[in-house]
Amino acid sequence: MTSDDRFDGLKEIPFWWEAAAPENISFSEPDTCFDVAVIGGGYTGLSAALTLAKAGHTVVIIESEKPGFGASSRNGGMIGNMLKPGLNGLISMYGQEKGIAIYGEALASVAFIEQRLSEENIECDLTMTGRFYPAVQASHLASMTRDFETRQKYLNVPEEMVGPADYAEDVDSAIYKGGLRQHHTGGLHPAKYAQGLAKAALRAGATLMAPVQAKQISRRKEGYTVSTSGPQIRSRQLLIATNGYSGELFPFVQRRVISIGSTIVATEELSENLVTSLFPTKRMITDTRKMLSYYRPSPDGKRVLLGGRPTIFQAPPLQQAKALQRRLTSIFPQLKSSAISHVWSGKVAYGFNPLPTIGQHEGIYYAMGYCGSGVAMSGYMGHKAALKMLDHPDGETAFDDLPFEDRFYYNGTPWFLPPAMIGYKIRDYFGI
Repeated sequence: MTSDDRFDGLKEIPFWWEAAAPENISFSEPDTCFDVAVIGGGYTGLSAALTLAKAGHTVVIIESEKPGFGASSRNGGMIGNMLKPGLNGLISMYGQEKGIAIYGEALASVAFIEQRLSEENIECDLTMTGRFYPAVQASHLASMTRDFETRQKYLNVPEEMVGPADYAEDVDSAIYKGGLRQHHTGGLHPAKYAQGLAKAALRAGATLMAPVQAKQISRRKEGYTVSTSGPQIRSRQLLIATNGYSGELFPFVQRRVISIGSTIVATEELSENLVTSLFPTKRMITDTRKMLSYYRPSPDGKRVLLGGRPTIFQAPPLQQAKALQRRLTSIFPQLKSSAISHVWSGKVAYGFNPLPTIGQHEGIYYAMGYCGSGVAMSGYMGHKAALKMLDHPDGETAFDDLPFEDRFYYNGTPWFLPPAMIGYKIRDYFGI
């Protein structure tokens, strides 16, 4: 097979959609007045709506596409609990007690998603096989070890550090210096999870309007009016749950959320023996590069999926697929001749403070900014936002008093990303 043959028949849609494509929602003209309107039909909004509906509130979800159409059906399906600053970074920034409390929210999000999937009988190929974070450089391993030791001291997280001769059960690649092995995380089928959450919210009594575009938010005496491409919706309370797809609807969020693209490829079907040899224990993998790679076996064990940010500037899907194929074969030379069947992209959201954010601004609630690690955290934060709207004490989180920062030079267009990514590539090249 030639290099070009590997991309024959390339599908530019998520591999996940083969089993669970986002579905159209048939709805009659709904009531136009609700207790709560939720803008955004991904994990955050669906989870919030489910909690609100089960508490007896009338709730409508306004989704511009199909439920889960964005990152919720496009991500890698990896359930994790690592926050970007690490526990040492959080303690340095906020002090010991607060830093530990913030990290505890990430641990709680993993327990929450397991509980919610069980309670709602959502079948989405959940497997808690763990995750491995391989260190690309010896300096990365040293840094990971320091944070690991702090987590063991304060949180006793079930994980371990392994050296270069001890990670064969995690991944069959010779390029790493060791890494961090987790035993309490895992993976799922993200599109099946999104479908399951949508169906659970509908069963609980939520109304789902999709595709319906929210165009304008107006205040009224006792709540809000959301002008849409369909009917005008009135609600007492309002939640913005748009994450990387926020746009111009709510300027307060637009100035604070940075939307960043990520792309994933899936290989053709491979022999199950080959995939098992690459991932003996089926753990999810995320490396330590600044321009990181995340990869995993498909739930059926017949493909390898790898994601990352393959190009500095926007590029056609085929170009991105070729870049990620090169990255894949640098990790697994065994896959050099394997074809790529799917390539797709989605948007994640970062804030200037690289932590999830939850709160309200002038009465409008929001939850977002999961920094590329939202499979567990997004549903958890949607649930917490719903509890806040219910004035339930369990809605409190360690994120509540953290600033949702803006910058004078940012108005929603992340012009600074290409220079930043060039800097990351240089640091990766030199192992900085």
